[in-house]
Amino acid sequence: MDNSGKEKEALALIAEAEKKTKSSQSFFASMFGGSSKLEEACEMYIRAANMFKMAKNWSAAGNAFAQAGQLHLQQQSKHDAATSFIDAGNAFKKADPQGRDHNKQITIAITIIH
Repeated sequence: MDNSGKEKEALALIAEAEKKTKSSQSFFASMFGGSSKLEEACEMYIRAANMFKMAKNWSAAGNAFAQAGQLHLQQQSKHDAATSFIDAGNAFKKADPQGRDHNKQITIAITIIH
């Protein structure tokens, strides 16, 4: 599969993850398994981020990892959130070695750990 195919598949995963995130916020989902939908959405964001990495689309990978980090925080999973934010920072660093996004993501991860 070429890079554009990986990016298309990653974008489809992002769209599906967004749907799962929104559906987990409904009243019935919060009573009946909204947490599992958030976990599935996290996994989809991470899979999408890794596909973006393979396609060398570092900014999109960073954004997907950051989304996964936010969802991990919603689930009170600090270690997983910190790992996702560090992955986001590393991806942003490859996109723009002088940029601030890398430092911002690393700072978020350190704050979560402490």
